[in-house]
Amino acid sequence: MKKFLAAVIFFITGSMAHAAGPDFIWAGGGLKISNNSNPCAYADAFMLLKQADAMSLFTQPMITLRGGKPGVDLGFGGRTPMANGQVIGGWNLFFDYTSNNSHKRVGSGIELFHPNLSGHMNVYLPVSDESDNEEALPGLDLNFGIPIPNMPFISIWPGAYYYAGKDRGDMGGLSMMLRAQPIKPLIISLGGRNDALQAGRDESELYFKVDFTVPFDRLGKDLFAFNRGVYPLDIRNQIDSRVIREEFITFEHKRR
Repeated sequence: MKKFLAAVIFFITGSMAHAAGPDFIWAGGGLKISNNSNPCAYADAFMLLKQADAMSLFTQPMITLRGGKPGVDLGFGGRTPMANGQVIGGWNLFFDYTSNNSHKRVGSGIELFHPNLSGHMNVYLPVSDESDNEEALPGLDLNFGIPIPNMPFISIWPGAYYYAGKDRGDMGGLSMMLRAQPIKPLIISLGGRNDALQAGRDESELYFKVDFTVPFDRLGKDLFAFNRGVYPLDIRNQIDSRVIREEFITFEHKRR
């Protein structure tokens, strides 16, 4: 636990030391409750490190908690306008660690924000060995966020994923999520998919998820006013959005 906290402090202070004028944009967290896995929670923050030409460089450190075991996701990325400002493209690189059997992995993702939808693709590569009859799995996922035109504060999120099993069968399938953001700091999601990835089970799951963000520049203003949203979306507001990825490491239970 001490090493874990030291890694978080080192990452944040190191980022601040190497970036001119870092700016904390928001802090937040989330809770996911599933019918087929333990509750999962996290706390995270978004910090803009630097504007390099048109690219915004950022970091998004995260503390995770699954089954009472803490972990950390250390992320860095960039986003920039493309196609004469019609879309925003982005990339990110994360290192994920959980104290639950010391699983570790590296994840890399790309994202594209368009006024009518967004796309997010991630690849995950484990860098740890089997521990206590569990092993982290390599995989990838793809998700699309599609706002409803007449109610843009509601969006649907179809997706697909695949994780290569090393001892048991592969875990692959489809996902679907309905997501609502009635006020700026709150997102409520209902979803389902073919596998309970956080539990290492190839059994379908239904889940309920709550995410919150507190933007520092809107404290004391209209933070809790109803947020109907606009359509098409103003992609400039996506520069500081939370990275869409699996926060928790997917693993499999080894055969004895």
